[in-house]
Amino acid sequence: MDKKLKILYVDDEALLKMAFVETLKQQGFDARGALSGREAIDMVHVDVPDIIILDIMMRPMDGWETLMHIKEHEPAANVPIIMQTGKSLTIKDVLKYGDQIDDYLVKPVRLPDLIRSIDIVMARNDEITRKKRLALEGGGDPAEVAELGKLLKLVEVEKRLIGILGRIYPIQQNGTIENDFEIPELHEFVHKYESHKSRCKELRTRLLPGP
Repeated sequence: MDKKLKILYVDDEALLKMAFVETLKQQGFDARGALSGREAIDMVHVDVPDIIILDIMMRPMDGWETLMHIKEHEPAANVPIIMQTGKSLTIKDVLKYGDQIDDYLVKPVRLPDLIRSIDIVMARNDEITRKKRLALEGGGDPAEVAELGKLLKLVEVEKRLIGILGRIYPIQQNGTIENDFEIPELHEFVHKYESHKSRCKELRTRLLPGP
């Protein structure tokens, strides 16, 4: 890469934070670390990173609360954020925060898995930027192009979350709920996923004609 990717790694486990930050530096990244949500927010206000790795189970401010505070800072509103935790992902968390994140990793996280996630997230963002540019050059309505950009990411993230939820809930990778297990929130999420896929396909067909 032409410039070092600026990564902010946030975890209140000091040894884990230090180990990952140093290892990421050895891999060629411009990595920094924060030991709390408050420290991470302060650092983001001083220097916005290219991507944030954010642990969920922190005190007193957990990762979800930290996430929302970061998103409120306009210069960092679109910074990709990868959440990680040893805690099982819940459907309520998905419904509340799923549209704010770019990936979700389950601890223990190996360095190759983290780097793979970073690569996937950044490559996806680059591809979305390319498609938005093509749509605008083709005369697409700017509001619809912006909506398409959001949906292209959201559908991929939701597909990833469904895969993780499938370890806990009776849901297949394609979003099919395997039985009549009554979890209203699960049905709500699947409905949102299908709705997002349908709208994304509609916009792609109209704004990005061709293969």
